[in-house]
Amino acid sequence: MQFYLRNREHFEKRTDADVERSCASKDAYPTEAHARAVAAMNGMADVLYTYECFYCRQWHLTRRPSSSE
Repeated sequence: MQFYLRNREHFEKRTDADVERSCASKDAYPTEAHARAVAAMNGMADVLYTYECFYCRQWHLTRRPSSSE
């Protein structure tokens, strides 16, 4: 994410809010399997979903199912 933030051309409040909501405020995992394992270890495997982050290219957990699931 730091690369994205350093190299963007324009600063927009809407984009900054999206980065905070979807990336900066969440734990990042290097692989989808790692993210799923963390969810399972916390007993949340049945309520959390994974997604690859547009900004940092790592994986995050969310309660919102993706359109492909």
